[in-house]
Amino acid sequence: MRRLSTLYQAFKKVKQTSSSEDMLVRRNFDSLRTAIEETTTSDGEVKAGLKTALYYLLQNFAKVLKGSYLINDEDDRAEEIDKFLQILALNHNLVFGDAAYILNKNRQMKLRCPESLPSEDDVAKLKNYAVGRLHDILAQPYMVWDSHAYTELRDLTVSRLTLFNARRGGEPARLTLAEWKQAEENRWLNHEHIRTVGDWERKLFDNMKITFQTGKGNNHLVPILIPEDIVGAMRKLSESDVRSMSNVSQHNSYMFPSTQSSDSHVSGWHAVNRVCCDAQVEHPEHLTATKMRHRISTLYAALDVSENERQLFYKHMGHSGNINQNIYQTPPAEAEILTVGRQLQLMDGHYSPGSASSVVVPSQASLDQRQSEDVNDNDTRKCSLQPSKKRRRGM
Repeated sequence: MRRLSTLYQAFKKVKQTSSSEDMLVRRNFDSLRTAIEETTTSDGEVKAGLKTALYYLLQNFAKVLKGSYLINDEDDRAEEIDKFLQILALNHNLVFGDAAYILNKNRQMKLRCPESLPSEDDVAKLKNYAVGRLHDILAQPYMVWDSHAYTELRDLTVSRLTLFNARRGGEPARLTLAEWKQAEENRWLNHEHIRTVGDWERKLFDNMKITFQTGKGNNHLVPILIPEDIVGAMRKLSESDVRSMSNVSQHNSYMFPSTQSSDSHVSGWHAVNRVCCDAQVEHPEHLTATKMRHRISTLYAALDVSENERQLFYKHMGHSGNINQNIYQTPPAEAEILTVGRQLQLMDGHYSPGSASSVVVPSQASLDQRQSEDVNDNDTRKCSLQPSKKRRRGM
């Protein structure tokens, strides 16, 4: 509503009006476009995120207003909204194309650049701090639980769970008590199949829990793997006595409640950021859920695994192989130089490493001779495959 109000204030400077509904009149589209440019431009730079958000905001505003018109039997005004939406769609590239280009460029150049990935030292430091601190808290059997102790244990657990799974920041944070119960009781596992596997696989099943929750779009399930080092913390956070002593609302069904009086869940980004600050990592701004997804996607792309294993990895990440390659995975610059770059150098006439001669480009005469030899070889091969006349008569 604040964004819509800001846009309307800019619109009133261009067009004298007394109602925000006039922004959705098609003859006022040029004035609306001017207001959008004024609202989303600062010091000559386009606020790409705000400009893209205004496009979807106008669409939602138009739908709500159209519904109101239809309820009040104002069909003519509802039809005017449809015509406005058609004009908005037709002019999308003209008005909002620069914002879409900037966002896509930033996504490709900034997020996928190796410099923006978390450093391995920070990742190890954060893990050691979280696991060590969880152990210290759970090692106190007579600890008096209050909101501060519960909040610290919650943030440590949800941070470890989010970064371990390379999940989006809001997914593990909204894990429910029922979903954790399914993981604790191994309801998703086929126990008959587990009895047939080897010792190493059985140990892995014993040391890790798994549950599933709806992913982005709410039309598919994504797995949440729970490592052994936070299973104890998960059990402690789900105990009704501990939640009661920490003043967690009894109506809160989430594993990681937001506040003591809230029925919602904690913010995954804030939990991860608080733990990063407590661990005193060098670059906490790089240790986010999104950048950890970039890191995991890049590392997995370098592994020599089968296609079936890659498809399982994509399902775990909640996206497709195309999204993994073109959005999350850092471009393989080293492999590009070592393979394609080396071949291009050879074709360019450079000496190859360890070689005493450069690439020899065949002449046209040698190519013609090779083509003639290939033709003769093909004729000879065809003759040898044809049955003789005597054999045909015998048949």
